[in-house]
Amino acid sequence: MKKKQIAGILAVSLLTAVPFTTGFAEGPKWTNVNVIEEQDGSKFNSENYDFMKFSQIGTKLTEIQKQSNRVKVEVRGTSADGHPLYVVTIADPTTHGKFGKIQSLRKQMFKNPGKAQDWINNNPDFKVPIMINGSIHGTEFVGSDAVIQLIERFATQNDAETKKILENNILIFNVVQNPDGRVDATRFNGEGIDLNRDFITQSQPETKETVELIKEWNPMVFLDTHGYVKNYGSNLQGLIEPCTPPHNPNYEYDLYNKWALNQAKAMEASILGDKNYTSNLYKEMKGVYVPQRDDEAGWDDYPPIFTPMYAMYHGAYGHTLEAPTNDLDGVRWMYNAIMGALNYATENKQGMINDQIEMFKRGINFDHPFHDEGFFPNAYILPVNQNDPTVTAKAVNHLLNNDIEVRGNKSIYC
Repeated sequence: MKKKQIAGILAVSLLTAVPFTTGFAEGPKWTNVNVIEEQDGSKFNSENYDFMKFSQIGTKLTEIQKQSNRVKVEVRGTSADGHPLYVVTIADPTTHGKFGKIQSLRKQMFKNPGKAQDWINNNPDFKVPIMINGSIHGTEFVGSDAVIQLIERFATQNDAETKKILENNILIFNVVQNPDGRVDATRFNGEGIDLNRDFITQSQPETKETVELIKEWNPMVFLDTHGYVKNYGSNLQGLIEPCTPPHNPNYEYDLYNKWALNQAKAMEASILGDKNYTSNLYKEMKGVYVPQRDDEAGWDDYPPIFTPMYAMYHGAYGHTLEAPTNDLDGVRWMYNAIMGALNYATENKQGMINDQIEMFKRGINFDHPFHDEGFFPNAYILPVNQNDPTVTAKAVNHLLNNDIEVRGNKSIYC
């Protein structure tokens, strides 16, 4: 993880990404007029299961919020086609008023990482944010459907498992990251963009909203819901990262993988442990395809154009979850996988957060044990183009928009 600073004129020193945004302006008012999605069938929904139509989601979230003092529902902007971007935050009721303090404390991770580690070691009751991203591809319906079920569970249920997870975590649900795709039954948003290829360019409003959420919360775990990966060898159904090589050298992969691989196995165990579900898929399933465990190449995590990989730049343990089928079995698979991830994070919170902070400490200290000295430059120089200074201004603004601290002569780029 590198924090980039522009020093002197425009020198960018590599340390580690730093969040500054602690809030989000209140979202615009919106209306729903969705005609296409109200059709009964879709060529992308071959099983034609009764997925929740986007026009129903706002009402459903409002109903859940009325039933629970754990829930905060927000509209955090709109999609390319003007549909609302829902964000639901769920935490123990006593935690809601402390969100700002929790976010401020997490900023110590990359300001004073040693101090942050000392603090969490002395305060074991701290809570960590975990972010679940719903259906970035519109036709992968099951992700958002599982998210809705999880929101309802954590808003209303009081079983021991639910209470323990809420005692240790703050859950942030990006409910439907691609409303346009869900409405129109397409992979893309209203501008025809695959949002899961947009996290470097950040050209779309949906991408920018997700980036703001990651900056605001700096989640410890980031889960991205997808589909559909089916029938790998030995009847492995679905896919859960971590990935095969090549790995991006900007990740502190030894620290990431120390927890991510076992978290993937915990998700697999949660899926296989659902003894109350007896569909043919579950009866035949022998496991889940985990690329790093089950393959040598072919499913890499190098480019940070993908949502979980971008989140890894912010220190998160990022996972893509690919359900096996586009039906209620797929919803159940995704629900169980996420529960497995939440339970694993809860049981291993102390170690995982310590190593997340260690990622930032390495960046600050230029201490990268798996790279030769000098692998990362001390600075990048961004020269100002005298013919078109807006080029440099755009670069600086992009750095700022990604939580990167910029220092220099403001008149150059403001």
